[in-house]
Amino acid sequence: MRTVLSVLVSLLAGLLALVAVTGALVDEVAHRPETVRGLAEQVASDDAVRAAIPRAVTDVVEDAVPEEVPEPLTQWAEDLTRPIAESVAEDPKVVQGWSDTADEARRAWLIDLDRARESEAPMPAGRFDVPFGPVAQTGLVSALGEVETSLREDRVAVPGQGLVEALLGVDVGDWAAETLIAPLYDRAAELRDSSELTMTVQVEALSGVERSTVAAWVGASAHWEWAAVAALVLLLAAVVLAPAGRRGLALAMAGLTVLLGTLGLRSALAPESFAVSAPEGVPDGVAALVREVQRAVVPALEGALAPWFEGLLQGGGVLLLLGVLVLAAELLARHLRRRRTHHRTEGSHRSEGSALA
Repeated sequence: MRTVLSVLVSLLAGLLALVAVTGALVDEVAHRPETVRGLAEQVASDDAVRAAIPRAVTDVVEDAVPEEVPEPLTQWAEDLTRPIAESVAEDPKVVQGWSDTADEARRAWLIDLDRARESEAPMPAGRFDVPFGPVAQTGLVSALGEVETSLREDRVAVPGQGLVEALLGVDVGDWAAETLIAPLYDRAAELRDSSELTMTVQVEALSGVERSTVAAWVGASAHWEWAAVAALVLLLAAVVLAPAGRRGLALAMAGLTVLLGTLGLRSALAPESFAVSAPEGVPDGVAALVREVQRAVVPALEGALAPWFEGLLQGGGVLLLLGVLVLAAELLARHLRRRRTHHRTEGSHRSEGSALA
């Protein structure tokens, strides 16, 4: 009976260890910005993602040349505005922008979870949106500022500039800054809240879970230390409850529970279960950018989750190995005790036989 009870307690200890580590991970992601920011910065630094940004911005900021531009200058105006989108990808502020946007999405998700606690209507928790608009706006405004300065300081060569200035009666640089660049500032402001520049993240493991449930999990995750303490106490209790010769079994079962649970947890949180998609009907450039983000998210998530899973696997493996060694030592000690008892019994019988003789 004590053996069965000890095994059950050790299984519970292993499960609580998994709960503690999972809670620490959830607490880290939900309540501390460093993890989410690090993921976003790694994705934003991916070469393929950065290469896809210009086309996405260009597709959204289409027809950038105003209609009032004279026909002879239309091609020049298009050639002037086209590199602006390319400059967005090269802007060092873009990486910081991705980081800020991802953190804003994290905080918005937490607010949604708080609201879900007070709502009785079912709300799925496995989906949330990450806007790319603020990033595009920041990069575009920065690029526009550089182009505007170059135009006003006549650092941009215009074919036939003298003739154009004579025909228009204005400085070409100032005219281009006011006619071509100024409207783009308004277009950039519209990008911040653009529904087209939005990525939807779908977490498969949470697809059938309501937000109120996830809200309870996230709230409880802040107290993961108590689960860790309880796991340690139960493990010690399992060892104490185990009868002599079965203490190694309690340790081994706890370690095996951690190992098997970690494998299941790693499968549920596989990077492939995080799907990034674009809204329907978005321009091709935006869809291509989202596909590159999906590809870049996989190694980023693998790198972020690997230390947690490795720690669990190592801890479970050490506990299992320790249990096996203790169990082997207990079996060996039992065998030696039986041999000594057997030898003593034989010696006693021999002494009695000699006395009778």
